[in-house]
Amino acid sequence: MADRESKLLFLINHYGALNQKLIAIEEMAELQKAIVKHIRQESEENINSVIEEIADVQVMLEQLKMIFSCRSKTDEIMDAKIDRQIKRIMDGS
Repeated sequence: MADRESKLLFLINHYGALNQKLIAIEEMAELQKAIVKHIRQESEENINSVIEEIADVQVMLEQLKMIFSCRSKTDEIMDAKIDRQIKRIMDGS
């Protein structure tokens, strides 16, 4: 398996879409916990934990985009949300 998408598809097919949805939820909770721990006590170890959990969540988000066939729609919505927030800032909101 050469590319990331093929590898992610392999994982989805191996574990099943439902399981990967549940794992995504677990990974997001772990990221939340790591961020809170970092806020309470900044340390190199806690920063590394946040980084590790970000990577785990990104892996699962990529799988969710594949499961829901929504990569382009997600990108479109993200761009709109970023632009909207920048406009709010520029407008003084």
